[in-house]
Amino acid sequence: MNVFISFFFLICLIFAHKISQTLRFFITIILLLLTNCQVLTVRAEFRESKKYNYPGKSVAGLYSRAKTLVKRKEYAKSLELYNAVALKYTDALNPDDKLKCAKAFCHSGDIYYENREYSSAMSQYLGGLRIAEWNAFNLVSGQIYTGIGNLYSSHGDFEMGIRYYKQALTLAAKEHNKHVENKILNNLIGASCFAGKATKGRKYLGMLLKNKENNSEYTFNARMCCGIVALGLKDTLQAISCYSQALAYAKAHKLGDAHTTSANSCLAQIFVDMGKPDAAIPYLCENEKIANLTGQDDLLAETMRSLSFVYEMKGNRDKASAYKSKYVDMFDSLYNNKEFNTLKNTMFLYEANKSENAIRSLKKEKQDRDEMIAMQRRWIITLVLAFFVFIVMLAVVYRQKKQLFTAYRELYSRNQQYLNDRHDSEAERRQTKDQRLTKDQRTEILDKVEKVMLDAGEICDSNFNIDRLALLVGSNSRYVSEAINEEYGKNFRTYLNEYRIKEAMRRLADTAHYGSFTIKAISESVGYKSQANFISVFTKVTGMKPSIYQKISKE
Repeated sequence: MNVFISFFFLICLIFAHKISQTLRFFITIILLLLTNCQVLTVRAEFRESKKYNYPGKSVAGLYSRAKTLVKRKEYAKSLELYNAVALKYTDALNPDDKLKCAKAFCHSGDIYYENREYSSAMSQYLGGLRIAEWNAFNLVSGQIYTGIGNLYSSHGDFEMGIRYYKQALTLAAKEHNKHVENKILNNLIGASCFAGKATKGRKYLGMLLKNKENNSEYTFNARMCCGIVALGLKDTLQAISCYSQALAYAKAHKLGDAHTTSANSCLAQIFVDMGKPDAAIPYLCENEKIANLTGQDDLLAETMRSLSFVYEMKGNRDKASAYKSKYVDMFDSLYNNKEFNTLKNTMFLYEANKSENAIRSLKKEKQDRDEMIAMQRRWIITLVLAFFVFIVMLAVVYRQKKQLFTAYRELYSRNQQYLNDRHDSEAERRQTKDQRLTKDQRTEILDKVEKVMLDAGEICDSNFNIDRLALLVGSNSRYVSEAINEEYGKNFRTYLNEYRIKEAMRRLADTAHYGSFTIKAISESVGYKSQANFISVFTKVTGMKPSIYQKISKE
């Protein structure tokens, strides 16, 4: 019942331009509901068929067994096995098993088609098409589209047949499978010519002849296609010649009854169209004989129809009536238009659902793209702000560094002045109340100390100490230490560090002789065993680190 209702609303939708938008909306909703009902029905049928699922059997094993049964012409059992393979499809299967599942659907559809169970054939084709398109099995998709095109063409809808044959040809061309391409081209040539598009048929014939194969099947089909195109182009004599050559070739190479009967049918139709019924009768009678022997009811029905027409042309009403009666009896069972409408509706709903999924996918892609663009904008804004902050911070750091450098230069200038100062300035000397040395003694010792301290070779010796200094000035360490403390207000170690740091300052500024020296080498050269100690003392005395002092002195 759903089928008839679906078909009714489908017709309404076809003429939707004559009805209101609201009514079109409700028709679409009803069609989608009916689609769901049909999908549920198919699922129910598949649940019932799970008894043929053959648990424990592998996809490859079942598929191989099914192909063997087809060669033996045990179609019922092979169909059962193909259905079992199809039922095993899951996303977890490996690609090879998924391919076999898609092929199983396709082969099942072919078997149903050969047995004129067109709705079942369409259901199987669509099942395989879903798998093939989802997994990009182009060759299987092409074979399925060919089967769908055959369904439409066998019911006289050549335009739809051409549409699906073209899709099949595009997919087969991607895989560069010459044999499959040629099978599709055969169908395209016939459908184009039968649809009144002989020039298109000639174009496809050219493609077929270029795509040459070295086998008898190809040769027979090429000759038949030449006849079809010639007839479409109104070259009747050429068509007769081509069909006759094809018939003779089929019999000579024993290609089988299907090839013989197809050539016979084409020749008979030409003679009927030429008004030569007597020439047509031998070909039709041979087909009638083959159909009765092989049980080909569709061929027999078509032959009955042609014979009734031929005998009516001859004026033999009795024979014409007898053949016509036989044809009518067979027609309803063979050419069920209701079933054809069902398969058309099934295909329409499949494509509608496919289009809906494509639209949904495009919307999702657009949404994802918009989100990505928004995210990229946020990132760009963030990066711009970060860059701006970085520039500001760089400017601040540069300014601070410049100020610090200026301060260092001032400090450097002061250190240069300090470097040139002498400790023997009388103005800097001071007296203490508790004096152990006389003024003259202290002055004498300090004069000798100053001379020693000006000897860089002595003071830069790492072992230089108060005892060594006392020895050099001819006194004892106590008097020397006392003289330094009273005169300068500092101990010997601080006094020595000042002289050593002054020498270090000279060497850091003397790039000609010490330009290649590291800070560590400079520290060792002025008597410091520890670089860290040198840096600490230098910084305390000068207010800047040795590295900075060296850098400024080089400018």
